[in-house]
Amino acid sequence: MPLFVIDPRQIACRPAMSASARTWACRAACALLLALPALGAMADPLSTLTGRMQLFHDGALRGFSLSELPESGVVPYTEADFRDLAATGANVVRVAIVLRKCGSCERYDEPEAALRYVEQILAHGQRLGFRVIVTLHPTPGFSQSDYWDSPELQADIVRHWGRIAARLKYAPALQAYDLVNEPLVPPSARVRDAKAAWQTLAAAAAREVRSVDPHTPVMIEPTPWGLPGSFAETQALAMPGLVYSFHMYAPHEFSHQGLPGYDEARVYPGHGWDKARLSVAMQAARRFAQANRVPMFVGEFSCARWAPQGSCPRWLADTVALFEAESWGWAYHCWRCYQGWDAEVPAGLPQAQRSGRLPEERRADNPTVMLLREAMSRNVRTKPTVAPAAR
Repeated sequence: MPLFVIDPRQIACRPAMSASARTWACRAACALLLALPALGAMADPLSTLTGRMQLFHDGALRGFSLSELPESGVVPYTEADFRDLAATGANVVRVAIVLRKCGSCERYDEPEAALRYVEQILAHGQRLGFRVIVTLHPTPGFSQSDYWDSPELQADIVRHWGRIAARLKYAPALQAYDLVNEPLVPPSARVRDAKAAWQTLAAAAAREVRSVDPHTPVMIEPTPWGLPGSFAETQALAMPGLVYSFHMYAPHEFSHQGLPGYDEARVYPGHGWDKARLSVAMQAARRFAQANRVPMFVGEFSCARWAPQGSCPRWLADTVALFEAESWGWAYHCWRCYQGWDAEVPAGLPQAQRSGRLPEERRADNPTVMLLREAMSRNVRTKPTVAPAAR
């Protein structure tokens, strides 16, 4: 229903107006009528913070994480890869910008190539109808993270977020900024309270992003590792437009089987794990979201495709059902990247098989990708109609 209606004939018929005034008013009204379609497009709700946040609140985003740009600089995806991704029904992707240190100095190199790569993904998203979540991955990462002992590196992470937001904020397909992928304060860091240290850095980065781009949600993962249980002692930041996120790989002995440190083959359900136990593993995230009235997004989840007896599809079916019950959006890890997580690669392909033959081996009827496609059939298309106005 239109908010208002202007009829130039009503203006022209008003006897109290002079002929010249009626002519001017009629021309102005006609110009406004011609401009209304453009004005409506510029008011695309997906270019506003409220509209983007609503997609998270509704659990309306389901898709894949993507590979980051490798150090070689060779883009890992083709046009066909993105068309095939869109054909699954996915309406969101998540991709990392890697920050690499400048030798022995206390700053990170400018990630120009990675930014161009993300801009290409945003362009594909605008054309094909999927949204893009951008995260940051400072290296060395995880247990080798060294920025916790360096105020200069922490300040540089904040600075980079300001530059990234300024560069990407007008992209129509942009959905959120995920501040740091799986933040982890290593035991070697001179930090008394890991959660407080991450809270301080996350708040500084979120303020920097918000000062540059007030229209795009900011996503925060808990420490350590972005795990759902890490929300047990996490404090919510007092800032509008925040989304919280976790990565679901519980139990790691199952989801990472066959990888270093996880040699034993495991089935699911089994070893005390079933759908009820998975739900318990997410309880801290569930309570955090409810207590703070914030949306939750599952930024990664997956399991080793070679899990015996068809266990991986059963695990995925249970995790997806639990996400859906909470109206949590999600991104499966990952689209056509590491062959152990590739949803299109059959379980029977030997683990040692590497990327040389994978395009030949991928199957659209593989049970894992079929399960994900069925879940994503509930997606709504989120293609923006126009780039957001200068803001």
